[in-house]
Amino acid sequence: MLHAWSKTTMDSRRAISLLLAVGGITVAALGMAASPDLPPIGISTVGPVVLGAVVGGYVRHRLTDRERAPLWALAYGAGATAAIVATFGTAVLIRPTVRDISDLRDVWSGLIVGGFLVSFVGALLWERDARVRRFAAPALLGLWLVVSGVFASMSGDPWTTVAAPAVLGGFGLFLVAFVVGRPGVDQNGITPAI
Repeated sequence: MLHAWSKTTMDSRRAISLLLAVGGITVAALGMAASPDLPPIGISTVGPVVLGAVVGGYVRHRLTDRERAPLWALAYGAGATAAIVATFGTAVLIRPTVRDISDLRDVWSGLIVGGFLVSFVGALLWERDARVRRFAAPALLGLWLVVSGVFASMSGDPWTTVAAPAVLGGFGLFLVAFVVGRPGVDQNGITPAI
């Protein structure tokens, strides 16, 4: 089944996007391992991300594959959970080794922000539909700004001054994404059948 799925959905751009996403998450895990305190993982951390993935998977497939939309939602939620567990698990495993490298302790927040940016670019390249990319580009950039603002507020001076503007800019880009680039609606306001 996995082989059939890869033959129908994978091309060179999607393979590159998958490599970018995995590489970005790995760099983010390296930054988390080098941070003074590991970010807490729990329902408050994982819950919103998994819930967003479940809702996104259902909404994305409810028109084209109504019968299997709940299965797609479950698959998206399982994928998000696996990515979070893999990221935090890698950070915990490599933390004893990374904590001894003083240069990484100075740039941990930059590694996290840069890693998430690379993984978001990989997620954007995965999408083939131009209408969805028009929505996803500002939405993913907004998510990256929110994540960057949160980690900037945790990293201390001098980055705390840019934390609030980054988070506000991220929410502004979410608004732009939902107002301007709604997927499934063309310029005339007509929702296509497919």
